[in-house]
Amino acid sequence: MPDLELTAAFGDYDRTAPLHNGTVQPDGIDLRVLTLPPNEIFVRMSRGLEFDVSEMSMGTHLNMLASGDSPLVAIPAFPSKAFRHVMCYVNVDAGIERPEDLNGKRIAIQEWGMTAIVWIVGILAEEHGFDMTSVEWVAANEPRAAIRMPEGATFRYMPAGESLSDLLETGEVDAALIHQVPACFAAGSPRVRRLFEDVRAVELDYHRRTGIHPIMHCVVLRRDVDAAAPWAASSLYAALVEAREQALTRLHDFGAYGATLPFLPSAVEEADAIFGPDLWAYGIDKNHSTLETLMRYAHEQGLTDRRIAVEEAFRPVLSVDA
Repeated sequence: MPDLELTAAFGDYDRTAPLHNGTVQPDGIDLRVLTLPPNEIFVRMSRGLEFDVSEMSMGTHLNMLASGDSPLVAIPAFPSKAFRHVMCYVNVDAGIERPEDLNGKRIAIQEWGMTAIVWIVGILAEEHGFDMTSVEWVAANEPRAAIRMPEGATFRYMPAGESLSDLLETGEVDAALIHQVPACFAAGSPRVRRLFEDVRAVELDYHRRTGIHPIMHCVVLRRDVDAAAPWAASSLYAALVEAREQALTRLHDFGAYGATLPFLPSAVEEADAIFGPDLWAYGIDKNHSTLETLMRYAHEQGLTDRRIAVEEAFRPVLSVDA
């Protein structure tokens, strides 16, 4: 029987590269892997089902799942994770000294409903009393999916040519929650600073207290493909786990560094001490608390009309030590 031919799309990551270069192949599947920007992947997959398998924004996946007729099923492999305190920037004249001072301010974002925003808004609300309905939100883009916007909050959208970085630097907005470093901050503008100045210490404290390593993206499989080949999800999951293991092995090779980072050994050893054997954990069991928190935040912020259970969000796959 010939292998099942599938096309997959992932971002450019060390943990998916072995699938792209063929070092890892899922059993029974001839997998053609495309490397594309994640945002492009999300739009093309969620709107056009252009791939058989792809990386997917957790926010988009949960929103589609809550609609009741999602054409995708998710596999509990997580190619993107990121702590999000680092994405809080403020104008120095806005009178924002503490996270609590964000209430009632004008805050710029890229897009309401993107997973990074779900995480940071949820964290600020839960840990610092942030009231998302008190804010005048200024968004670069309208939500890519149908989202119930927070009742009481006001939203306006930037016209073409308006720059989030410029708005932040000039003080037209008081703060920005953005996952990419604003150009003004990268250029060393004295008018912009991070809200959490020792952001590494804050994120490390957050992880030690909560055990959470925020999950941004999962992997999805078209539902029609899953129905035609119900064994494929487990094969893909096992291959994703193996690809991640190869990346971790390469990361720990200090003979010739696999990452462009001068102090790689000390950075990796510190990460090992913090995360132990679960440096980049896959699977539901090891990520249950993190996923449960994300699904609560998604419901609170209007992405889902009900609170989705963790087990509901992922297709069962054969057990792999992940």
